[in-house]
Amino acid sequence: MKNNLQDERDAIVEAHAGTVWRIALSRTRREDAAEEVFQETFLRLFEKERKFDSEEHRKAWLIRTTLICCKRYQSAAYKHAAVSLEELGDLLSLPEEDSIVARALFDLPDKYRLPLQLYYMEGMEAEECAKALDLRLGTFRVRLTRGKNLLKEVLKGEGIHV
Repeated sequence: MKNNLQDERDAIVEAHAGTVWRIALSRTRREDAAEEVFQETFLRLFEKERKFDSEEHRKAWLIRTTLICCKRYQSAAYKHAAVSLEELGDLLSLPEEDSIVARALFDLPDKYRLPLQLYYMEGMEAEECAKALDLRLGTFRVRLTRGKNLLKEVLKGEGIHV
């Protein structure tokens, strides 16, 4: 019985680890902080027996909880300095052009970066993203558009035309 529960939990972590990690790293901008947020998010999931209507519901809950844990971490007294953008590029291990895009994305304010990240990188529907970010759908779409425009301007300055 215990092995089945552990196997189920391992499968859930494996299925959602990438999403939780990318959001945590994006918000905290530090690998050690992202690890703390990652652990806190999954601890919250498993400390109570939670029932979800679907995997999409579980994913939305994990995204929202990750954002809450990031906010709690950032407001804590032990807030740390951010890692440099070069270190983030190394952490992501991306080719040079992708690294420039990743750095440009990480430079955007959270309110524009997160909609882009959830919609394009996580492949979520606009309605799911809005719900996960606790925004009205119209507000989400405006931030998505503004984020794309900001990212295009930054990339144009780097010599990358989209």
